[in-house]
Amino acid sequence: MYTGTYTGINSFLIGASKLLVEEGVKRRTRGSVCYELPEPALFKITKPQAREVTISERKWFGILPYAESLWIASGRNDMAYITHYLPRMVGFSDDGIYMRGGYGPRLRNYTGECDDYQIESVNVRQQGSTDQLKYVIECFKVDMETRRAVISFGDPMKDCFDEKWELKESKDIPCTRELHFMKQSGNNKLDLIVRMRSNDLIWGASAVNIFNYTFMQEYVAAILGLEVGNYYHIADNLHFYDRHKEMVKKLSELGEWEDEAVLYPIQFKSLAEFDELITKLSIEELAMRTKMHKYKQTGFDDPFFQHWYEVLYQYNKGKL
Repeated sequence: MYTGTYTGINSFLIGASKLLVEEGVKRRTRGSVCYELPEPALFKITKPQAREVTISERKWFGILPYAESLWIASGRNDMAYITHYLPRMVGFSDDGIYMRGGYGPRLRNYTGECDDYQIESVNVRQQGSTDQLKYVIECFKVDMETRRAVISFGDPMKDCFDEKWELKESKDIPCTRELHFMKQSGNNKLDLIVRMRSNDLIWGASAVNIFNYTFMQEYVAAILGLEVGNYYHIADNLHFYDRHKEMVKKLSELGEWEDEAVLYPIQFKSLAEFDELITKLSIEELAMRTKMHKYKQTGFDDPFFQHWYEVLYQYNKGKL
């Protein structure tokens, strides 16, 4: 098993690239050539708020993780939203309308039924569904030392077999399997442990995954009145594809990197307050996305949400 401890996303990216260049094994999968670690990897990030990639060689598309974080937090999986920010995402959808394995509904509307999710509204609560984010918050309300605050993104009823009891054929089987929130023993810091069954270093881990989950770690910690602790990223299979070989090589040759985190004081103190702000941000995002030519800029009193809003606003303004 491979392990590594890093300050933030940049040092992780350099370290993981070096590891893959040195230890990666070439193989062919799904018609493409990739290079993968022959054993699982566990990475620890000590400053999770240092989540923005600033290494120019990586060519990080900074709008995507912010847009995807809103998509997930609002419980949706509609392609109309996410393809506005990354059109090629449609290639990972089975029907071009919904992201079959999208994390939003699995986070906020987990049903365990056979039918795939089709949710495009903000904060919809389907009858008989489970809001796993609420579950995590409630677990900590009962016991701040809980070990039960686990979110599952895998859904056997949807992901394993089709209606004919044959293996599910889909372009989108979730890579993230679970998130486990735990308070550190003896202090008021919230750790997050994430397990991935498979993880592409370039299009997955460094593009959106680590950002999305450390972002979630930060707002869950705020709701619980805790500080952000360590982030642990477990990849059963860490890899990169041949198309990114030169990029990974360049990243592996970089020296030590100083990871800096920009902190935005969070004012919301409950899941209800958070969801109110998510609803408002989603309404503003829709207006920006569909009617930017006559959109009037607004703002948020909460600095965390104001920054989130500003990133979305500047991107959509730039598309005019």
